[in-house]
Amino acid sequence: MTHAMPTVLVDDDGIRPAGKPDECFYCQRKVGEQHQPDCVIVTKRVRIRYSFTIEETVPHHWTKEQIEFHRNYSTWCADNAIDRISEVANEHGCSCGFATAELVDVVDDTPTRKRHISFK
Repeated sequence: MTHAMPTVLVDDDGIRPAGKPDECFYCQRKVGEQHQPDCVIVTKRVRIRYSFTIEETVPHHWTKEQIEFHRNYSTWCADNAIDRISEVANEHGCSCGFATAELVDVVDDTPTRKRHISFK
């Protein structure tokens, strides 16, 4: 389904201090015109799966099944993984070396945009 692109409004978030006051900084469309189809300020909602591969310490005798059960179905909270990922990222300066992202699906393909964001 093809959706109409949003119109550039006076208070559009694509109007930036570094650009002209009456056009989108990113697609150069004037107030009252539709944003270009490839304008980065026009968004859609998607679902992304992030994967992080890090080293962990577990009891020596645990099997693959026990480790996965502990992390997926026991009382262990997945928030602990977020803390651990942050810790490893801080140790390495960032998480780029052990993280990947994958598009799962498009939640809403309707072109949308935010209102103007004040830089004051």
